[in-house]
Amino acid sequence: MRKLRKLICEKKGTTMAEMLVTLLLITIMTGMAASSLAAASRIFIRVQKTQYAQSILDTVMTELRTITKNAGSYVKIYENGKNIVDATGNSSGNAIEFINEEGYVVLLSTDGAKATTLYLGENQIGTAGAVPEGQLLTRYYTRNSSTQTYLYQRENAPAARAVAAVYGKGFYMGNYLKIEYSFPDGTAAGDRTERIIANVALYSDAAYRNLVAQDSESLEFRHPVTCSTAVTAVTE
Repeated sequence: MRKLRKLICEKKGTTMAEMLVTLLLITIMTGMAASSLAAASRIFIRVQKTQYAQSILDTVMTELRTITKNAGSYVKIYENGKNIVDATGNSSGNAIEFINEEGYVVLLSTDGAKATTLYLGENQIGTAGAVPEGQLLTRYYTRNSSTQTYLYQRENAPAARAVAAVYGKGFYMGNYLKIEYSFPDGTAAGDRTERIIANVALYSDAAYRNLVAQDSESLEFRHPVTCSTAVTAVTE
């Protein structure tokens, strides 16, 4: 019994200073761990966003190949797809136009569209709502075979046979799509071409300043088509 009391009395306890040092070390180590985890989390999120963006671009490229492969008669590039009335073609730009296998004029861009009145011949068949800029958009028109033109506007308002956003807005995950088209080097107006170049980019902001991902690819046509610069879109 005396030996037990002696051992208890001789045993040293933890001092306040030692406790404070221990707590300080734990705090420092916890902070370092939290900082490392936060940095790792940011890197993971950035990599994940880049992977998602690349997946979006891959899907868009596949859709572009599908839409354009059956282009017939001619292909035309507009420097600015927002205003194409009476506009001639260009060697590069952000909108393309061609004739599809059903004989309709197809206008493909990411420039958005105002609310558009839809026509079947001379009859109004409905209205397509506005589509915001930054989404892949197709518009279809009926061409006048005698003048080789189509009515892009009627009574100073957008008109079309049909208007369709290729994907829903959620597909882009808050990003904005931009496509720049160009003819192969050395291609002049009136030449026949079997392809067109598409530079596709995804931005995180509507001002197109913060690039997230980009890609480039040749869109191959099933048959050679003429590179056109003639005026095709007109207004009443």
